Amino acid sequence: QHQSIPSHPTITMKSIIAATTLATAVAASQQGLEAIQKDGLSSDSAMGRHLLANARKLEDGNAYNNNYDDMSWVAGFSIKFLGCNTVTQWVNENADNDNADGDDNNNNNNQNGDNSEMTAAMDPTNGKIESVGLVRFRLCPRDHCFDHFGVGCSQHYGEYVVAMSTFLETYLSYEKEMSEQGCEAYRETCYTKCDQSNKALCYYNCYKGYGINAAFCASSDGNGNYYDGMFDMDSAIQCTQYEYGGEDGYQHWLGPQCSGQGGVITLGLFDDEDCQVASDRQPVYYQKNYGAPVTPHTSDSIVSTNCMSCLATDEDAANQDAEYYNYDADGNKNYYESDNVNSLCATAYVAAGKCENQIDSSSVLYPEEGACTYLEGVKRLKDDGIIRGNETVTSKPASIAIGFFTGAACLLAGYVGYLKHKIQKSRVNLAGVTTSLA
Repeated sequence: QHQSIPSHPTITMKSIIAATTLATAVAASQQGLEAIQKDGLSSDSAMGRHLLANARKLEDGNAYNNNYDDMSWVAGFSIKFLGCNTVTQWVNENADNDNADGDDNNNNNNQNGDNSEMTAAMDPTNGKIESVGLVRFRLCPRDHCFDHFGVGCSQHYGEYVVAMSTFLETYLSYEKEMSEQGCEAYRETCYTKCDQSNKALCYYNCYKGYGINAAFCASSDGNGNYYDGMFDMDSAIQCTQYEYGGEDGYQHWLGPQCSGQGGVITLGLFDDEDCQVASDRQPVYYQKNYGAPVTPHTSDSIVSTNCMSCLATDEDAANQDAEYYNYDADGNKNYYESDNVNSLCATAYVAAGKCENQIDSSSVLYPEEGACTYLEGVKRLKDDGIIRGNETVTSKPASIAIGFFTGAACLLAGYVGYLKHKIQKSRVNLAGVTTSLA
């Protein structure tokens, strides 16, 4: 059965459109994108409410008396994971108390409240600095999205950014839904084969033999009965306590991390319960020294880099009865029609910041471009996770290549000068010989 995605702070362009004046002023200031960075992606700040909203499935279907947008065109596209980034942001620790009154109160604060809250968020005594993961993805025309091409397509695309937690939950829910029939069909077979096996990868190899990623199979039946050999990926992507770390005096937490220079999302161990500080000891250490079971996706990406069609299939039929909405800066609900769009693309699209300045106008009548500047800032992230909009990004390999070719050019120029000098000298000597003969 399809699992609805919990609401999370996510980016919406309706809210960014409502904040056009503010965004323009910030971009024109000396800080540029640093002002956005200062507020980060936290829903407890004023800028956060402009960039983020709660994207969730509508339960009652009573949507037709509010704003309504059509995203059915997404069914003709494929989603392509581009990579991940980690942003350093300021988080107001009082946000939890402020949010306790519910989303509606959050989204209906007046401008004076926004300003006072922004000032409070800048107070060092009110919060802390933490890292937040982002995911970038593209929507490419379905017939022109290529797995081997790193960015999927080179024209007629939309580019988007969304919180990593939101994307992972959406992706995992979709993959579990797509794998449900296969997992059930071969569960008994793999149990019979691996129950008495001492091979750590027996279950995973068994399912893999049937073309199924065991990490996307349910770990329980939902009634408290857990399946043997199944890994609880739902808990892992939420940052959960690692039960096998502690025998050596260390306590760890398992959670997702952006690795491979931003190319993949893997699971790793952290030294803190918020999964902010990566640990020196990773799951493989406890597997070798303490007999801990294998943790999947510690070296390979949780998210596929292949193009995934956004067209709903029979397995995703439940999505056809679902409605999606988010909030604008004034707390108004914006609904999206999602005919024939699968749950992965529909949820990711509604939750994401959008840059559709490259998309074909015949596909989207009103493309959204509110996140284009933010996306450019994300691409300029440095190792410290700070967005800089007014600095040139340097590339070490490019710098080395430039230095090499510059040096080679200087050597070549010197060699040419040397040859020219020798030729001139030979001409002088030849002239002298000719005069003597005369």
